Amino acid sequence: MIKLILTDLDETLIHFGLTRATDHAIAAIRRAQAAGVTFAATTGRIRQGACAAFGFARECTQSAVMSNGQLVLADGQLIGQVELDHAGMERLAAELVGDRNFMLNVITCAETMEPVRVIVSDDPNAARRAFRADSDNVVVMDHLPDGPLVKSNIHVMGGVGRMGEVRERLEALCPGIRLMSPGPQVPMFDVAPKDWSKAKGAELLRRHLGIGVDEVAAFGDAENDLELLGFYPNSVAVANAVPEVAGAARWHIGASADDAVADAIEDIARASAEGRMPDFMCEAENERGLAMRGRPAYARDRKVESLPYFRPRA
Repeated sequence: MIKLILTDLDETLIHFGLTRATDHAIAAIRRAQAAGVTFAATTGRIRQGACAAFGFARECTQSAVMSNGQLVLADGQLIGQVELDHAGMERLAAELVGDRNFMLNVITCAETMEPVRVIVSDDPNAARRAFRADSDNVVVMDHLPDGPLVKSNIHVMGGVGRMGEVRERLEALCPGIRLMSPGPQVPMFDVAPKDWSKAKGAELLRRHLGIGVDEVAAFGDAENDLELLGFYPNSVAVANAVPEVAGAARWHIGASADDAVADAIEDIARASAEGRMPDFMCEAENERGLAMRGRPAYARDRKVESLPYFRPRA
């Protein structure tokens, strides 16, 4: 049965435009926890943003895989922290500091409830153009802040249409980092260590908890979820997932707009209390749901060993 739920937040558990998870979703998480299932938001958000996603209901973020796997919490304790490559970040800052088409953000104290957002720019008025999604505490500097860096992103001021042209150039300039899209409608790249991902952070948590690979349910929708869903056998894509993620997932459910992940978590809670797999992971039912949506049935036999960083334990 399922013992660990890993779910992306934005456009997976939380529909685009909502400020937090629905009451239905929070209630479903509590039911799953009462049935002995660990819930872990697996997100690009930092700790403050992850907590805000649940209205600061502490039980929903006691375990979490944050900043695309760079910060890992288990039972309220930080068990993993992976820093961004400093040389790569120095090159990235030097490239973007004077470019008004982009906004390089670095979040310090990302593991705390009082993060500081540093905009790396030589424009003293950059804060006026800033989105306030990461932190209300904004500082403008023309260089990287001191100390370890575990969260960064690039806002593409010209919109999503410009994102393709810059990714290859910036990754080539800055070895040690890679850029990932958190969703096709978001004009932003998450900056991540080249050899790290949500999947690696999730594995730290899973092994810490002593849970088997087959006892994990992983939900996602976007590029930064791809390796997570490619690794765990019980991977789940929402109906609004990008094609690559939908193709990587074993199971398919409704859209984030319909609170489909909350329904799936509720199903897991019922099934785990009875010592069985959830109904939506029944092959026949999932095939029927795909047919009703007019989508192809994706291959069920993709190899989880294909993830280059590590192999799952049997």
